[in-house]
Amino acid sequence: MIRWLVYICFVLIGYMPITFAADPPRLEIQPEGATIEKSVDLGLALICTPKVENPNLITQLEWRDPRNRRIETTDSRAPLYIQRAYGEMTIVLIFTKLTENFAGKYTCAANYATSEQLVASTTVKTIIGITWVNAPESQYSIVGRDYKVKCEIKANPEPIVNWLKDGEEINVTNSNRYITDQQGLLIKKVRESDDGVYTCRAVVFKTGQIETRNIRVEVQIPPQIKPMQPVEVVEGEEASIICNGTGKPPPAFKWIKEKTREDLSVVDRFTVKKNTGALVIHRVEFNDDSFYKCVAENTAGINETLVKINVLVKPKVYEFWNITEPVGSTTKIICKAQGRPAPNISFRKLTKTDPFTDGPQPYDPRIKQEFTRNEEKGETIGILHFNKLRRTDDGLYVCIAENKVETAYKNGHITVEFPPSFEVTENYPPVWSWENHPGNLTCIAESIPNATIQWKFNGIHIEDNNTQNIQRYGNGPISYLIVTPYNDHRFYSQYECIATNKLGSATKFIELRKATVPDNIQHVRPESVTATTIKFNIVGPSNFRGLPIRSITVQYQTERAHTWATAKEHIWSYNATYILENLVPEQVYNFRFAARNDVGIGGWSGDQQIQMPRRSVPAEPKLIIDGQLPDVGSNYVAADLVTESHYADHYKMQWTVPNDNGDPIDSYIIRYCVTQRVNGLWRDSESECSGEIIQSYQHTTYEMSDLRPDTTYKVELRAHNAIGLSSPAEIRVRTARGLNAIVYETEDPTISSATIIGIVVGAILLALILIDILCCCVNHAGIIALIYDQVHSKPVDDEDAKLGRDEKEPLKSNVQEPIIVNGVDKCNMSVEYDGKQVYTKPGEIIGKHSVV
Repeated sequence: MIRWLVYICFVLIGYMPITFAADPPRLEIQPEGATIEKSVDLGLALICTPKVENPNLITQLEWRDPRNRRIETTDSRAPLYIQRAYGEMTIVLIFTKLTENFAGKYTCAANYATSEQLVASTTVKTIIGITWVNAPESQYSIVGRDYKVKCEIKANPEPIVNWLKDGEEINVTNSNRYITDQQGLLIKKVRESDDGVYTCRAVVFKTGQIETRNIRVEVQIPPQIKPMQPVEVVEGEEASIICNGTGKPPPAFKWIKEKTREDLSVVDRFTVKKNTGALVIHRVEFNDDSFYKCVAENTAGINETLVKINVLVKPKVYEFWNITEPVGSTTKIICKAQGRPAPNISFRKLTKTDPFTDGPQPYDPRIKQEFTRNEEKGETIGILHFNKLRRTDDGLYVCIAENKVETAYKNGHITVEFPPSFEVTENYPPVWSWENHPGNLTCIAESIPNATIQWKFNGIHIEDNNTQNIQRYGNGPISYLIVTPYNDHRFYSQYECIATNKLGSATKFIELRKATVPDNIQHVRPESVTATTIKFNIVGPSNFRGLPIRSITVQYQTERAHTWATAKEHIWSYNATYILENLVPEQVYNFRFAARNDVGIGGWSGDQQIQMPRRSVPAEPKLIIDGQLPDVGSNYVAADLVTESHYADHYKMQWTVPNDNGDPIDSYIIRYCVTQRVNGLWRDSESECSGEIIQSYQHTTYEMSDLRPDTTYKVELRAHNAIGLSSPAEIRVRTARGLNAIVYETEDPTISSATIIGIVVGAILLALILIDILCCCVNHAGIIALIYDQVHSKPVDDEDAKLGRDEKEPLKSNVQEPIIVNGVDKCNMSVEYDGKQVYTKPGEIIGKHSVV
C-alpha cells in the first residue's frame, strides 16, 4: 500500500509544472502542516521536495529523526526507510507501520548552492486507541484485605475511566472504600459482598472512543477449621477422622503426623481425602497413638489444627491359671489382662448368672474380689480370694476384662480336692437277683483326686481274680461287682465298698436281695360292659417283692372251654386303661388275671364270668369342647352347657368315636336349631332348625356354616349303626358378635341395599336430565340442544364458509323467541342454585351470553 502511495506521489510530481517564482529557496514537506496526527499500526509517507530556482544546486538532501540522526536506511523491509525520486531531487520518508516510538519531530535538510542550508520539519503524533494492558477478566481478592481490581489502559490521548459494579455505577468520590488510579480500582478491606462483576469503562473525549471491560472479581475466604476434640480409634480396625474446614474456594486438605512430620497422603495404611478432609487409617496400630495436624489450604490462605488420636486397645486376658487346692484351705485365683484403657476385671462362676462384686461377697464373706490397674502400662491384675475352701467352690470360673472398646473372657478352673464320699449314691435302692440272673452292685465314689475302690464280702477282701459267682470290674472311682448266686443263698447278703484317696477313705454297704414274682391281684371289677367290649377296674398286688410290676395279663375263654391251655390272652401295661375289645355279643366268657415283673408272671386270680349283652345301637358320642372332653364326673349336664364360638358365622364340632355295641357305626346324624332362654328354660325355634345332616363314619368333625352372629344354637349329635341311632349328645353354642351390623329378613322386610343404590342412581340421572332441559331452554346448551341442532342442521355451502352468517343474513334478529311450556315463558326465567337445589323463577329475558 505504501508503495502505491509513493508511486502516486511521484506521478503527481512528474506532471506538476516546475515553475518557481522568485520566492526564496525552501524545502516543502507533504502532507502539509506543522503536525501530522496518525493512528498507530497505519502507514505514513513524508515527501520532502526542494522549492528552488535551480534544483541542480541542491546537495545533501536528507531526513533526520527526532534525535537529529540521519536516516539512511533504504531497505523497504525496515519499519522506517527513505526513497529518492527524480534524480535525487525528492526524498520520501516512509513509515511501514506506525508505532508509539515513531512519534516526534522529523526534519528534512539540504544545502543549496553550497552555501545556503535549507531546513523544513513536521511533527508526527501517534494516536493510540484504547488498549487493555493489564485487565484480566477474572480476578481474585481475599476477604479482609485490600485489593486492587486491575484495569490498566493504554491510550493516546489519555482516557477517562469510571467503574460499575453489577451494572450500578460506583460513587468513588463519596466512598472511603474505593480509590481509583491508573492501574485500577482499590477496594479497602474486601468484604464477601464485594464479590461480583466490575465494569471498567474508558472514554477518550477527543476521539469519542469508548470501551468497556467486564471483570469478574471473586472474593476468596481463607480456610477456617473447626476445633477438633481428641478422637478415639480401636487397634486393628479401620478408622475415619473428619477435619471440617470451610473456605472459598473450597480448601484442599492434608494430614501430617506431628511426631514424624510425615505427609500421610504418601504413607501406607493411610488415605487422605483432599476434598473432604477425611483421614482414613487402615488397620489401626498401637503406635498410631499421637498428635496429628490437619492442614487446609486454598488460594486465599492456609490454616491448620492439631488433634490427638487415642488408640484404644481391645482387652486381652493373657494369664488365668487353673488351681488345685484341698478343701478347707485358703487360696486365690489370679487373672491378668491388658488393654487401653486398662480394663476392669471381675470374676463369675459359670454356674451363676451374676459376677462377683468388689470386696467380700454379701452372701458369702469367705470370697473377696479385688483388682489393681496400671494405666501407663495398660495392665490390670484381678484376684479372687477364697477362705476355707469348700467343695461348692469347685468349678469353672470366667475372668471378665472390660474397657470401653469391648469385653474379653477367659475360663479357669478351681479344683477342690476332698476325701471320698458316697453322698450321691447314699439312698440307692438294694440290688435284686434271682436264679441265674446276675446282680449288678455299682459303687460310685466322689472324690478329688479319684479314689481307688476295694470290695469286701463277709469281712474278706474280694481279690481281682474273678470267681464263678463274683466278678469285679474297675478299681475306681466307679467299680462294678457282678454277683450270680446260682441258687446259693449265701450270696444274698451285704457287700462292703471301700473308697480311698490321699485325703481319706469312706465305706458304703450294698445289699443283694432275692427277687420273686408278684403276688396275686387283689381285686378285679367290670366297670362298663358293651356288646363287644369290657372295661375292668383292676387293683394290683399289695407287695411288689421289691421289683416293679411291668404289666397285667388277662386270659379269657368261652364258657364251653374246659381248659385254660387254649384261652386267649391280652396284656396291658401296668396302670393303663384296662379295656378288652372284639368280644362276641351274647357270649359268656370266663376271665382270670395275673401281674408280671422282671422275674416273671405271678399267680392267677380275680376270676370273672360275664355274659356279653346283645347287639344294640351305638353308645352316645362324646363332644370335644375347646379341645378337651368335659369332666363327666362333675355335675355336668351337656344339654345345659353353652360354649362360645370364636366366629360369628360358623362353628366346628368335634367328637370321639363311641362304642358301636356290636354293630359297626356307619354314619353320624347332626341337627341344630336356634334356641333362646325364656324364664330360665331353653326353648327351641322349630322353624329355624336345620335338616338332619348325615356325616360319614370316617369323620369325627363337622363345620356348621352360615350361622347368625350373637345367636345361640342347640346342637344334637347321634351315632348310627345297622340297629339304629344312639341317644343324642347335646351342646349349646353361642356365636360371636359380628363386626358389622347385618340386617336379617323378617316378616316385614326392609329395603335391600341394591334397591337403595338403584333409587340413588335414578335420582341422580333425573336431576341431570332436568338440569340439561333448563340449559337447553335458557342458553340453548347441553346434550338435548346438541341433539336438536344435529337433527335440524342443514349442509353448509361455500358461501357460508366465505361470509359470516350475520353478513349473509344481516336482517335476522339476535333476540331468541320465547318458549312457551304449559303457559309459562321458559326462556323468560332465571335459575338459582343455593348449594343444594336448583330453582327457576320468572324474570327478565336472559341474553344469549348470560351465565347460569
